[in-house]
Amino acid sequence: LFNSVGSAMDVVAIDFETANGGASSACQLAVVVVRDSQIMVEQSWLIRRPRLFFSPRNIEVHGIRPEDVRDAPSMEQVWSELSGLIDGQVLVAHNARFDIGVLVASLAAYDVACPNLQFTCTRALARAAWPGRSGYGLKALGDWLGIRFKHHDALEDARCCARIALAVETLRDQRQLSDLENTLRLTRGTYRHSLIT
Repeated sequence: LFNSVGSAMDVVAIDFETANGGASSACQLAVVVVRDSQIMVEQSWLIRRPRLFFSPRNIEVHGIRPEDVRDAPSMEQVWSELSGLIDGQVLVAHNARFDIGVLVASLAAYDVACPNLQFTCTRALARAAWPGRSGYGLKALGDWLGIRFKHHDALEDARCCARIALAVETLRDQRQLSDLENTLRLTRGTYRHSLIT
């Protein structure tokens, strides 16, 4: 969540929406880049899948339909922009293993190798920072923190995720990742050589 070098938070919040239950079915992706504890860059893409099968349930959740992505770039094309934004950065996501899994699988669908990654889950951060709450879903936390956003829009969700991380930073007043991890007893996730840990 925080770089081990520097005095403030540097992270990239990431969020995916998927077309169906398949991990490689990304149909929308957003990143929010935080530098020195300030949101600096926001980017969102609709993504055209190799197959345009959308589950009715997924459409009901996010409202994205096959016709919305028919002319969108593929994940392979999006990667040329995305890679420059996340290279060497710690990623944060709400239910991070899901989003990292979608990233890896969506790249693999185009035979693009995902680089080694480090990531932190804002759900785990929130659970450790504010124990005893009744719910730690993104919408529940956003509402509780006064963050107004449209749930299940990738950019809105990524922005909310970034703001949750910033709220934990403010609460704990600890700017180094190692200090925050030690205090909250969290272990940063990693993706290396096709293995998410």
